[in-house]
Amino acid sequence: MATPPFRLLLALFCVNYMVLAQNPTQAPVGAGVAAPDSHNHWRSHTRGNFRHYGTPAPAPVTAPPQHNEIKELMTNLHDRVGILATLDEDQRHRLEVIDKKVDQLLDSNTGRMESLKAQQLNFGQRLDSFEHIQRLTRHTLDELKGETDKYLGSRVARQLSQKQKNRDKLRDLSRQVRATPEEQSYVATNMANLFGNQPAATGSPFNASQLDVSSRLDALATFLVSLAYNVRETQLNVGKIVQNTNNIKRRLANRNKPQSAQLPTAFAPAAAVEEHATSCLQSYLAVNGILKLQLTPESESFYVPCEDDGWTVIMNRSSDDISFERSWLEYKEGFGNLAGDFFIGLDKLHALTSSALHELRIWLQDFDGNVAIAGYDSFAISGERELYALSLLGNYQAQVQPPAGDSLSYHAGAKFSTFDNDNDNCLECSCAQRHKAGGWFNACGTSNLMGVYHAQGHEQAGETGIYWDTFQGKDYSLRRVKMLIRPVAGQDEARR
Repeated sequence: MATPPFRLLLALFCVNYMVLAQNPTQAPVGAGVAAPDSHNHWRSHTRGNFRHYGTPAPAPVTAPPQHNEIKELMTNLHDRVGILATLDEDQRHRLEVIDKKVDQLLDSNTGRMESLKAQQLNFGQRLDSFEHIQRLTRHTLDELKGETDKYLGSRVARQLSQKQKNRDKLRDLSRQVRATPEEQSYVATNMANLFGNQPAATGSPFNASQLDVSSRLDALATFLVSLAYNVRETQLNVGKIVQNTNNIKRRLANRNKPQSAQLPTAFAPAAAVEEHATSCLQSYLAVNGILKLQLTPESESFYVPCEDDGWTVIMNRSSDDISFERSWLEYKEGFGNLAGDFFIGLDKLHALTSSALHELRIWLQDFDGNVAIAGYDSFAISGERELYALSLLGNYQAQVQPPAGDSLSYHAGAKFSTFDNDNDNCLECSCAQRHKAGGWFNACGTSNLMGVYHAQGHEQAGETGIYWDTFQGKDYSLRRVKMLIRPVAGQDEARR
């Protein structure tokens, strides 16, 4: 591609060539036209004075008027060259932007490949561990079978013995029953009702041989099934009673009252049914502020820190011990220490906000000890397929004191972004790389709670710091930050 100066020289050369082609014999002014002879001019003038007229002097030769046309042509050519230069600069800028985006895509794909490799390696290690456990289990079962055969005899012998016992029982059932006394007619009546026959007349003996073996076995099976059902129902009732008793005991212990509910001795051998907490509204089950949550009986349990009034802490920042410039996989699983700085993980946060309607609180503190709080009446994020988008963010609660201002509504609907997974709606930048954090960026934004912790120079930390625009501004990096959620409905709704 030719450069603009070369194009300009080429255009000028073409113009000169065109001018020379149109006027090949034209000479410069003053060179091609001879000046009139001064002597002949004087003689002619003298003759005129004596009324003698000679031959008139020839008219001066003038060049064709082409100067204005050439000037106009040069002006148009100059304008076109300028337009071409501007278009060349625009195309060069677009190519630079495209090259930058290609580099970002390559970096993002490299990060994703590394995450997938790490996940594949982790999966392979788990698979090896499962296979090792399976081999140990088989070896243990073989040892137990060997010990059982050693003490109880071979399995074939035991099976034959059991079959023989079953035959003896069937033989006993098929024998004739002796006539019962008259005073035992009530028992005979019940036996007859059990086996589906009418009892004999009073004083008549009950003869069990009137029934065949299959009918008696069917009746016995029906009776055993009914008995097992009743036993199961009784066990469930006992488990509920024990669970309620344990709940009462924990509540009394949590309120520091001297009374304590004791388990009845009759229920001591029964296995207690463990209560599964679904939110920090059941904080009486927490131990040292840490609660084990299980949202559904089939889901996997996990631990969360709880605060007063049923708030669940999903993120805490108080020092520079933990870096929040993490990959997509790390934000998905969660990282940090629940007793210090941590992030709960996008999968767990999606599960929590999907189980019940939650509200959001953001607690902020600067280095002078000033505290501010921002509250939103609803909050939820989508799953990984939707890139964990901030799908629900309710109204800002201005009544929460002291107010921090609304610096999150601008991010509503944005997808989550990390340095290796850019979803920030910014074509010419990567907000996660610019802010050195993960978050719900919308062509960047008005807050950065997961930014770099600046213990020094926090007043001029800039866009990489932990900031909340409506509290101390974008350049000020905060000292402490917490994100908390709580079910909007009551405790019964939170347990569903």
